[in-house]
Amino acid sequence: MIRRVLSRKSLYRIVPEDDSVRVLGQATRKSLGQHFTIVCWNIYKARRHGWLEDLTALTADADFVLLQEAMLHGDKAHPFHVASGFEWVMAQNFAYRSAAVTSGVKTGSRIAAINRKVLRSPDKEPIIALPKTILATEYDILNTAGNLLVLNIHAINITSSRKFGRQVAQLEAVLDDHKGPVILAGDFNTWNPKRRRILFDAVETHALHHVPIGAPQWRHLGQVLDHVFYRGMTLKSATCMQTIRSSDHVPLKVEFEQLAQV
Repeated sequence: MIRRVLSRKSLYRIVPEDDSVRVLGQATRKSLGQHFTIVCWNIYKARRHGWLEDLTALTADADFVLLQEAMLHGDKAHPFHVASGFEWVMAQNFAYRSAAVTSGVKTGSRIAAINRKVLRSPDKEPIIALPKTILATEYDILNTAGNLLVLNIHAINITSSRKFGRQVAQLEAVLDDHKGPVILAGDFNTWNPKRRRILFDAVETHALHHVPIGAPQWRHLGQVLDHVFYRGMTLKSATCMQTIRSSDHVPLKVEFEQLAQV
């Protein structure tokens, strides 16, 4: 058993935090429209057939795309990144030792980010001994009371609620420093009521609202794992894209309206 654990650890290496960010592709717009759409999706390391076709379709009418378990091969942009019209910011979390492939969270946007920041969880998941990542990107948008902060998270899993709470505290520290509009989305691994309560208590403290959607066919122990939260804008529509099966998670698609500047 010990030998098996050690062999699994040896499959990966943690990408140094100061070398984790990669910018792929180029944004093609100067500003957002009054209405804009985000997509949030754990892409399951692009393991299933049809993921590229589905991702291409999802991005066609989206302004932001937040991916978890995204992949980067050979530190080079996939042709999709170049052709998509998005700037993709990837926070590489770990690399496979046997190949030039990294995985992490990735945020795509039609407008370029003005700030980028990566936060690694203070704790690591057991067996594989890897942390999880929060990617914070900031955007200068029109008609809002401040810049838009987008937080893309893949939360730590298979750990105690206390360790989960330590990563949520990282989110709170970022929110403490930002007074403008916020989108917070990702795979939160809220697979029990205690984890969900820790998360929801934290976001409510910072005046974030929960988008009332969830993927009914992807739950663990009866709990929804993927969430979208927001502040400083109006929710127009929300859809769970249940027809997409190229991942073990279902994409969430949400449309917002910017609030006029006061």
